[in-house]
Amino acid sequence: MIFDLARFLNGTDKVYHIEGEEKSNIEELKSDLFEIVGPIKYSGDIFKVDGSNLIHLDILYKYKTQCDRCLKPTTLDIKTTLSGKLVESDKSYSNELIEENYDMEDEEEIYYNKDLFNPKEYILNQVVASLPMKTLCEDECKGLCLNCGVNLNEESCDCVIENLDPRFEKLKNLFPKN
Repeated sequence: MIFDLARFLNGTDKVYHIEGEEKSNIEELKSDLFEIVGPIKYSGDIFKVDGSNLIHLDILYKYKTQCDRCLKPTTLDIKTTLSGKLVESDKSYSNELIEENYDMEDEEEIYYNKDLFNPKEYILNQVVASLPMKTLCEDECKGLCLNCGVNLNEESCDCVIENLDPRFEKLKNLFPKN
């Protein structure tokens, strides 16, 4: 969705509310590891502050993946935020534009062109950046047995797993077992 900011930028309003859903290009985010489910929803405001335009968007999406411990299919809701300084540019969104203007000390610059703002690429980038590194089906997931492969959340096994540091394996033979 493209927003026309002309009235806001040239007017006296201090806040401009934007919201929408991103449905297109979600297939581009699909990989072997995860899949975005349904539209990506966003809502937020653009603020005029001391001659600058600041943007703050809340982004909500669902993604489907598998638990990193037990491999069970899992769907999670994620909420993330996109914030930055809205800057006019005659160029459209591109990675070169971001790299050319990126400064670690500055807040993220988000570009609009000729009073038109298209948040799609920024939202998709934020979704990818916000994906958790490790996904669990539940906080207390026990995972799979290292020996027999049974899902320890669903059943138990009789496997004996020795957690012996290989550097101390020779010391194990010093003391005979009774």
